[in-house]
Amino acid sequence: MYRTIILIMALSFCISSETQAQPKSAASADKADAPTITITKLDVNDTKLELSWEIKNDSEQDAWILMGLRKSDMSCAAFMDKDNQTLLIRRRLDVPANPKLASFPTCNGRYVRLRAGQTQSESVSIEIPVFREYGLEIIRRKAQSLEYATRLAIEIGYYFGDFPDMIRRILEEDEKNPRIIPAIDPYYPNSISGWFKGLLGFNMINEVVISRDDEVLIPFTSQAFTDEQVLRVTKDDMHIPYYEKRIVQPKRYPPDLKSCTQVEIQYKPSMLEYFFPYSVQQSLLNSAEKEYLQTTKAIVLKNRDNLTALSDELNQGRGASGIVRQITMAHVIGYRDDKCLMSFSIYNDNSIITDGMYRFEWPNGFRSLRLLTPQIHPIDMRVKCAANQKNLWNRFHLYEKVAKPGFFRRRKKPYPAPNTWCDSMLRAYRISKGSDEYLMKPYKCPSLGNGKCHYGMNPNCKYDSPPDTVLLFETKAGWNQHGGPELFTFDNHEPNGGCVVLNDGTVKFIRTKEELRQLRW
Repeated sequence: MYRTIILIMALSFCISSETQAQPKSAASADKADAPTITITKLDVNDTKLELSWEIKNDSEQDAWILMGLRKSDMSCAAFMDKDNQTLLIRRRLDVPANPKLASFPTCNGRYVRLRAGQTQSESVSIEIPVFREYGLEIIRRKAQSLEYATRLAIEIGYYFGDFPDMIRRILEEDEKNPRIIPAIDPYYPNSISGWFKGLLGFNMINEVVISRDDEVLIPFTSQAFTDEQVLRVTKDDMHIPYYEKRIVQPKRYPPDLKSCTQVEIQYKPSMLEYFFPYSVQQSLLNSAEKEYLQTTKAIVLKNRDNLTALSDELNQGRGASGIVRQITMAHVIGYRDDKCLMSFSIYNDNSIITDGMYRFEWPNGFRSLRLLTPQIHPIDMRVKCAANQKNLWNRFHLYEKVAKPGFFRRRKKPYPAPNTWCDSMLRAYRISKGSDEYLMKPYKCPSLGNGKCHYGMNPNCKYDSPPDTVLLFETKAGWNQHGGPELFTFDNHEPNGGCVVLNDGTVKFIRTKEELRQLRW
């Protein structure tokens, strides 16, 4: 957990800030238009560093900020740089590989969309002294005793513009004309499409993100995939205790609620932002639902079964390190009768930092909080249903890549035949060697238990149809269903309604027959 220390310290860096592109980047952003980092709080003492900062995107383009590795919000390197003076906090993917860490080629970086004009606030808190935490690369230094960093620097990777589309275009070109790159190891790929496992591999790893409009996972490629730009901020005149050699610490445990008879959970800023942080998710709610979730700030648990469920999930947390992005928070207060026994905060639905500065994470989020908050259950099912349709939309747009070679020589970017679309898609995607569970998951509405597929295809929608044409829509259970609004069902969700995905990938939740008639079929 002292890794966390390192990471967090990095952020104390920021009082003087600069934004720069990585030197080898082919297309650098103008400094005036690039995202910026501003320190909003900096408090350093002999035992702890507390820091808050803000990333602001004042440009006219979207910025995709690297938030961590895999699905977590951590995994930042922190170490003394080669100058033996700078404590470098690094959250970047476009770095050289460490040949000793053979597992990293399967490590995915998670980039989150910061829309034009948006800001993102983050906070960290770490213990001093800092212990080194190497990430994807290693700075070779001899282990030493206590040192002091006189300079603090942080680097955060990002991309500008339509990042997912940029990746797809690069992979399409690379699959046509592979750009051979030196392999750092005989077992490592020697092309960009090799690292990504092509467009299919890129699509597969991204079917796990909670919003494909706002998150992108890409594999670590040992600098084969280039042009990541870098936010860099520095702070001089520092005196930060630092250890290159890690000191073994006793095992730590996450908070234990077993002694509590009552737990209060306070959501900040509200339930809406905590459970549905992205605008695409919130677009599936009506104004009354949004208002309810924004004004419902807390719940109280007294039932022993509910308390046990939350306690059991807390016990499954694993020790972790890294900068915790304190974007949304569920503040948990445990009582025994009227006495407060403990309190702690769950950040971003996946991380806890204890009073002792130890971090624990739950990579798949706190499922018990959703189960213990019945108000959000039907909305959660709706959002997951929309995510399934978005994944199917992406599979439709890759269909020609997985169908039989030569089958579409005379047709450009086709969709499968409407009367066999389920069979055709499933047969074609078996080439990706995914499990049956993975292949079938997007076909089923999570609100329903029975049936192989709960979606139908509009036979009038072609690849080049207008963007607002309905492509897929909710139906009763079936297989290879195709047709128009007569097949649409409002009964899969509570309250009544159903999801549709348009030809441009937009997902909508339709609540009335009038809304259904207004769609382009």
